[in-house]
Amino acid sequence: MSAWRVVCAKELRETLRDRRTLLMMVVVPVLLYPVLLIVMEQLFLFGIRNLEAEAAPVAVVGDAPADLLAILEADSAVELVEIETDPERAVRDDVVSAVAILASEPGTDGTREVTLLFDAASDRSNRGGAELRSALREWRDSILAARLDTRALPRSFAEPIAVADSSIALPEEVGGYALGRFLPLLLVVITLLGAFYPAIDLAAGEKERGTLETLLTAPVPARDIVTGKFVTVALIGIIAAALNLTSMILTFQTGALQLTSTIGLVVSLPVTSVLVIFLTLVPLAVLFGAIFLGIAVGSSSFKEAQSALTPVYMGVLVPAMLPAFPGIDFGPLLALLPVAGVSFLFRDLMTGQASFGLGCLVLGSTTIYAGLALVFAARAFGSERVLFGGGDESGEVSRAGLLARIFGHREGRKVPLPGESMLLVAMVAVLFFWAGIQIQIRLGEPGVIVSQLLVLLLPAVLFVRLGGFDPVRTLSLRRPDATSVVGGVVLMLGAIPLVWVLGWLQTFVLPVPWELLEGMQDLITADSAARLGWLLLMLAVTPAICEEAVFRGVLLGGTRGLTPWRMVVLNGVVFGTFHLSTETVIRFLPSATLGMVIAWAVWRTGSLFVGILMHFLNNGSIVVVASSTTLQDLFSDPGAPPPFWLLPIAAVLFGAGIHILLRREVPEEIRPLTLAHET
Repeated sequence: MSAWRVVCAKELRETLRDRRTLLMMVVVPVLLYPVLLIVMEQLFLFGIRNLEAEAAPVAVVGDAPADLLAILEADSAVELVEIETDPERAVRDDVVSAVAILASEPGTDGTREVTLLFDAASDRSNRGGAELRSALREWRDSILAARLDTRALPRSFAEPIAVADSSIALPEEVGGYALGRFLPLLLVVITLLGAFYPAIDLAAGEKERGTLETLLTAPVPARDIVTGKFVTVALIGIIAAALNLTSMILTFQTGALQLTSTIGLVVSLPVTSVLVIFLTLVPLAVLFGAIFLGIAVGSSSFKEAQSALTPVYMGVLVPAMLPAFPGIDFGPLLALLPVAGVSFLFRDLMTGQASFGLGCLVLGSTTIYAGLALVFAARAFGSERVLFGGGDESGEVSRAGLLARIFGHREGRKVPLPGESMLLVAMVAVLFFWAGIQIQIRLGEPGVIVSQLLVLLLPAVLFVRLGGFDPVRTLSLRRPDATSVVGGVVLMLGAIPLVWVLGWLQTFVLPVPWELLEGMQDLITADSAARLGWLLLMLAVTPAICEEAVFRGVLLGGTRGLTPWRMVVLNGVVFGTFHLSTETVIRFLPSATLGMVIAWAVWRTGSLFVGILMHFLNNGSIVVVASSTTLQDLFSDPGAPPPFWLLPIAAVLFGAGIHILLRREVPEEIRPLTLAHET
């Protein structure tokens, strides 16, 4: 038997002895989910019956005609009562569920106004309001019928159009539609949880018990150990997902739920759909297992691994929830999105609308992501620094260093640790959200400059000063040479149109806030030279200086211990996240891409001033284009694609900028260094 199979068999035996794993794999899906669904359904039905068993107390205020009172007294669902207090107070104090307030006399047009008071935050009041509204409609219909009879008009005179709803969806399709709103999320989460605890136990758990070192010293290749552990985690995740899928389908299809039959909901998934769902769950479980193993192995304890994996768990929920949102169509771009493509495929399989091409795209992309995650896990297990600790990437070291600086114990480091620089960015983001936006609201356009200076630039300068860091090394305050300036300018001139294309492509997937874009266009449009200068100062010069000091200064300086591509990608992602807003996420991808481009240029040149110039070119070009009469006609429609003749020019400029910056050596003082070299 090969070594990895021996490791896998050993890990499976130990895992199956763990009560937590068995609980998540067997007890929860096979017993708990059906019981919970049935109990929740019974409680729901009990509540409905309890509400309907009682007559809702209602009242009428005003000169109520006899025919309305007769309708209410004949309705067993309501109890007509008299109130002596204020109608609104009576509803709030639960004296009555709803009150109809009648105007004293009909208007000149013969219409009598009626105000219906009820408490929308109360189930009983909602029901009372619905019953009283139904009685008022019956009264209205009787008055209308009497008026038609008086004028010898047929009843159809008041109803020239009779609309009859007729859905073409089969009961099975309606049932699949209902399941497709929540079942994909549940399947993804259960698959994730199935790999969550085994991955922690097989990596951080063994480190905590002191058995991982013994295993790694055995005469077995490290790749066999990684493979054995990975196969174990993936198998457990697949088994947990399969049991959950089977349990939920049987619960719905065996008629155990009364509510589905009561509302005429039929749940029936074809065998082929179930098989495709299970087939897609396999690479998904592999993806989760590899990611969790790679992250958990860097933790020194079970508790620390749980803390490290929780953000991943939360991050998976967002793409997994997308199928539940209305108006999002499943297309090729979403099929390539990790986790989201799987959720959308599950939804379409349940509704019988799955596309073979999109299904292959989801399965293929998820398999590729799983392979990349496996490479990540293998590298993590192959790193002695990660396995046995003792590096500056340790969370404990970072926290200790930060606390030491807070309490004034200088360690002599010239640049901050990654955790320290990330903490500054997080604090700046929170300050900008709560304080910066308020400054802009109160001061208007000058507040944009004030908020950037106070909330971005000032904290960055204080962080470097009070932390005792070297400003030149931390902020890359190196005078750029002519080659660096030319390379940065050419690179940005090529990047701007390419990022424009990227922003246009994402409009096919993400909703476009046209009103917000139109408001922004009005803000950045200048009608005079003075206005143009002010806008350039406010929207180009100030953000270029302040944002670069935080992101390509402190953040880039604090993450030099990472490999260059990780440092650049992390910088771009954080920069894009900072530019998210409560109205839309459409700015994330373009901002993140530009952030990566600028971060790479600053790393290659060692000069923050190159990043400031590139940032100014991007923001300034937007203001100039919006303010130019000639260019306004060319770029007036924000939803239109960019001029395609511009793309070859942009590609040439982008490539030339990369070539220029690659010709020069990265300055020695800003190359990725270990903590020992920075002291």
